[in-house]
Amino acid sequence: MMALSANSNSSSIFVTAKAKRKVAKIVTKKPTAKSDLAGSVTEIVVQDDNFSNIPMLMPLLAQLSQDDRWFVWIAPPVLLPKQLLLDAGIDLNKVILLNPDNKHSTYALAKQALSTGTSHSVISWPGYLSEEELNELEGAAKEGQSHGIIIRRRQHS
Repeated sequence: MMALSANSNSSSIFVTAKAKRKVAKIVTKKPTAKSDLAGSVTEIVVQDDNFSNIPMLMPLLAQLSQDDRWFVWIAPPVLLPKQLLLDAGIDLNKVILLNPDNKHSTYALAKQALSTGTSHSVISWPGYLSEEELNELEGAAKEGQSHGIIIRRRQHS
């Protein structure tokens, strides 16, 4: 059983223009056997570690859960109630929840899930990733014809 809970404090989710176009495309298109986004990685940047706006992602998550292949979630920062996910239209029978451990980082799990070809989409919360790691995730997504979604906190310089 999966549970997600979000804090009610206000925070903003910042999405790059490229990611907005991709998210809009996902939400408005009916699922197909092979997504137009297969082989790519989309980043969503949040302002801070307060994930109270995660409900904004619910339509995207619901659409992604309707594909024929698995939808993998790796290291979500909060647990949402199962009923909230069901009410949002998320097919929990298609969702696999993975958590990192001493031997498998969030990045390593995402790379493996993207490359296997058994998941149409992999959404992960890995924290900071280098440009090389992002490139490797894109390569894994191409190999597995999967779509990666990376949600990370905005980096302050």
